Parts: sequence; C-alpha cells; structure tokens
Amino acid sequence: MGFASDWKSAKTAFETATGKKKPSAKFMGVFHKSGLEDVTKALDGALGKSDAKALEKALLDYVKSATAYQTTLEKSAKAEGVATIAAELKKLGQALDDIGRRAGVAVNERIAEMREDAEAEKAKEIEEQGKAARAIADKVAVQIDGLLKTTNADVKLLDQAAANADLALRNVLEAQGAGNAKEAKSQAAAVQTAAKAVDTQAKKIAATAAQAAKLFSQGKAAVAKMKLDPKQHGGRDPAQGAFDRADGIVMKLDQIKDEAAEAAVEAAGTVKEAAQALKGALDLRATYLASCRKLAKRAQDADSFYDTVARDVGGQADRAQQEQMVAEEATDDKRAASIKTATFYITQVRQQAAQAKKEILAAANEITGTRKSFPAMVSDKDPDFGPLLAGAKVSLDGLKESHAALVKAETKIDKVETALKKLG
Repeated sequence: MGFASDWKSAKTAFETATGKKKPSAKFMGVFHKSGLEDVTKALDGALGKSDAKALEKALLDYVKSATAYQTTLEKSAKAEGVATIAAELKKLGQALDDIGRRAGVAVNERIAEMREDAEAEKAKEIEEQGKAARAIADKVAVQIDGLLKTTNADVKLLDQAAANADLALRNVLEAQGAGNAKEAKSQAAAVQTAAKAVDTQAKKIAATAAQAAKLFSQGKAAVAKMKLDPKQHGGRDPAQGAFDRADGIVMKLDQIKDEAAEAAVEAAGTVKEAAQALKGALDLRATYLASCRKLAKRAQDADSFYDTVARDVGGQADRAQQEQMVAEEATDDKRAASIKTATFYITQVRQQAAQAKKEILAAANEITGTRKSFPAMVSDKDPDFGPLLAGAKVSLDGLKESHAALVKAETKIDKVETALKKLG
C-alpha cells in the first residue's frame, strides 16, 4: 500500500459517487487527466530510497500537481454547471489534502530517519577509524618493544665482550710481568677478538635503533593519512597513548645505541693499550684504574637494570593478587575473567623472575670474579681504587636486593595460585 494506491481509491470513490449524477463527458475527460498517478508513484518510490533531495522534490511535485488539479476540476465543474457534484469534489479535495499531509509527515520522518542513520554510520565510521588507528599504534609499540628485548640481549653480549677485552688486557700485563711473551701475545689477540665482538654488537644495536625509529615513523605516517579529528575522539588522538609508549622506547634505544658506540670506542682503545703493553709502554696503575672504572660501571648498570625488572615483576605479582581478590568476590563471567587475568600474570612472573634471577647471579659472579682477579695494588684502601670498589660493592648489594624481590614476587604468586585453585 502507498500513496498511489490512496489516490486510486480516492479516484474510484469519486467515480462511484458521481456515476449516478452523470457529469458531462468533457468534465470526466478533465477528471481523468490528473497526472497524479505518476506523481504519487514517484512519491512512493522516493520514500523507499535514501535521497533527501529526491524526497523533497517528490513531495513538492505532488503538492503542485494536486493543487493545480483541484483548481482545474473546480473551474471545469463550474463552467459546465455540474453543481450536483460539489460535495464529491469537496471530498476528493479532502482526500488529496489528506494524502499531502500524510506524505509530508512520511517525508519528514524518512529524512529524519536518514539523518539518524547517517549520524549512526558516521559515529560507527569514527569508532572504526579510532580502532584502526589504535591497532596501528599498538602494533608499532609491540614491534618496538620486541626490538628493545632484542637490544637488551645484545647489550648483555656487548658487556660480556667488553669485560672479556678488559680481562684479556690485564692478562697481557700479568704475562708481561711474568716474562711470558708468548702468553702476552696470545692475550693481546684475545683483546682484539673481544673488541671486534663489542664492535659487532654495537653495530647491531645501532641497526636495531634505526629499525625502531623507522617503524615509529611509518606508524605515525599511516595514522596521519587517516586525518583523524581529535574532537571526534574525546579531544585526543586515539593512537597517542600507544605512540607515546613506542616513542619512549625509541628514545631509550637511541640512548643505548650511543652507549654501545662509546663502548666500541673504549674497546678499540683497549686494543691499542694491549699493543702498548706488549712494548712495555703501558702505565700499569692507569690501566687497572681504567679496568676498575669499567667494573664499577658494569655493576651500576646491572643494578639499575635488574632493579627495574624486579619492580616490574613485583607489580605484575601485585596485579595477579588483585585479580584473585576480585575473583573471590565476583560471580560467573566476571570471576572467570579475573581468574584468566590472574593466571596470565602468574605465568609472566614465573618466566620473568626465573630468567632475571639467573642473569643476576651471572652478573654478580662476573663482578665478583673480576674483583678477585685484580692484583694487590687494586686496594679498597687506595684513594683512587677505593671509591670505585665501594661503588661496585653497593651495586652488588643492589643486585642481591633485586634477587630477593624476585623471590618475594614468586612467593606471592604461589599463594595466589593456591587461592585460585580453591575457587575451582
């Protein structure tokens, strides 16, 4: 049913009512040339589409046609003196007016509906754009975080190689002092090998930092092409949070890159020192003082790094405990979700704590072993060596504290896991 059908009904009703009164053939000819069939069909068709201009045009065409038609009929009836159908003409006019009113309402409602649909579609589009932007930024952040993990592993290899170069240099000095030229040359070659390893790792770290910067730039460019309007996303770029995290890692990688480059320069200097030592032209005290400084720095760096790791692992253990407490108070789906989250943190803490404890022990053993390898001249009471050795000891104590903190985190998640098992 539609307005074309309504017009047809009104037309039929008029013909039926006036049939007995036999209006002239001329009048009926005018009556049949209404043109409203096409207009009402066009109106019905427009209401089935999503074109506001077409709707407005169809309604206007109807109003114009209906008005003109009624005026023509009234003039024709008056000219022919068919006053007997005046009542029927009035009813027909009322029917046409009714169609016009209802058509106006229908058109306005349809336009309003289209506007709401358009707004809903726009809101959905904005939401999808926000999700897409966040997905790009999150992916970049995850990729760059992975590069940081790779770099941290490379830094450990670089530090070990630097320590090996320093140890080999000391061995050169000891062999020279003992008159063992062959061993001194062998240790000098070991210095070169270790220095090359430092340089290789420094270049890998630089390449990784460059890769991270490139990923970050590509991600930012991809989101920029989306031309998001912050006003449509609560006043803030939906990707900004993840990009901020990624940017922080990129800056960290850049810092590590610079430190690695400095280590490569120092390692190259160690090679020169080994060559001088073979010639007997190296200042023994200055060389051991440099080794002591390097030891203190390695100890400080390890202490700082594993303190951060221990704090992060401890935080994850706390979150596991918080989720366990939520699960104990919650029911059904919320309980299941909290148990799942707590279980995730339990797994993370176990894996990260076990690895970090192993690395802490290795770092502590290297620092302690290097300290023991120094000759008697490297004394705690010496004004130059003393402060450096004391600093290394403080860092060793810090490593012990980090190790203890990791054990504490493991104990906490054991209790959390036990509590979760009781929940079923």
